[in-house]
Amino acid sequence: MKKPLLAVKDIVQITGITARTLHYYDRIDLFKPTHLTEKGYRLYHLSCLEKLQTILFLKELDFSLKEIADILKLTRQEQRQIVKKQGQTL
Repeated sequence: MKKPLLAVKDIVQITGITARTLHYYDRIDLFKPTHLTEKGYRLYHLSCLEKLQTILFLKELDFSLKEIADILKLTRQEQRQIVKKQGQTL
């Protein structure tokens, strides 16, 4: 069974972020589309929303996009420790 693909407009509708933000995240390699169509449309697997949710959560905790990119490279346990530490400093 094929995984469902979401277009930028679907991600915008689900998350409330702008298409411009999604395009920027793609450009800086923070959140890349799963697939590009022949016409250049960005498509994302539904399963990618978890990563976007993490990015948006970390932004809410005032991490910079560079810090978020670094955090995403860590294990889940290391990510939890950083979030816990950040929560203590807020």
